[in-house]
Amino acid sequence: MKLTLDIFLVVLLSSLAYILGGFIVLIRKNWSEKTLLSLVALSAGLLLSIAILDLIPEVQEVFHHSSLFVLIGFIIMYIIFLPALNGKNGLDHVEHAAGTGLTIGMLLHNLFEGLSIGISYSASFELGVFVSIALIIHKIPEGLSYTSVMLAFLNGRKKTTMYLIIQGIFTWIGAGIGILLAGLKDFQEIIIAVGLSVTAGIFLYLSGTLLLPIINRGTFKSTPLFFIGGILLYFILHGIS
Repeated sequence: MKLTLDIFLVVLLSSLAYILGGFIVLIRKNWSEKTLLSLVALSAGLLLSIAILDLIPEVQEVFHHSSLFVLIGFIIMYIIFLPALNGKNGLDHVEHAAGTGLTIGMLLHNLFEGLSIGISYSASFELGVFVSIALIIHKIPEGLSYTSVMLAFLNGRKKTTMYLIIQGIFTWIGAGIGILLAGLKDFQEIIIAVGLSVTAGIFLYLSGTLLLPIINRGTFKSTPLFFIGGILLYFILHGIS
């Protein structure tokens, strides 16, 4: 009973931290084009850092074939965006597909982070606490990243808010699955490693292939500084955790 309560509280905090990060962006009614582009650049730096410095090293320690699944995640995003890139609707179609791609990537990411919480607490309380602290700290910038990009591409607050809440719900779903899989100790690490590897590939595609070109097309000279700022923010938050 105590274990279930601990998991409930941690998942609640994790979801709220993610949604809080998003509401930091949504709380202001009007964002200029320059500010939105700057937030997208910040998000690109964070997503790229999370993929290269966090997800990939973490899964390589426990899963030797992780690189293959990183590539699979990248290819999945390529296939999703292929109709948009070959379509006749131009940049608007690409940006709509970008929102779809980011939503898919973040849903997977939140699902497997919730899975990590459920399995970690089922394995040991100490491991669960460590994993929880690390996840909750970087949930705020993740929510900020997701909401910044979605607000810029969708240009709709209600729809962005709805997507943000759905992302938080997927953390709960993942935690529930993690508890159910607690008995499959031989497969826990592999399941999480595969999921996070695919997520890393998705983030690499989104940040490097999609978001950076959009940033580079911008006319604001300060925008690249926010991309670097996103990377620095990752190091600051990683140092705290």
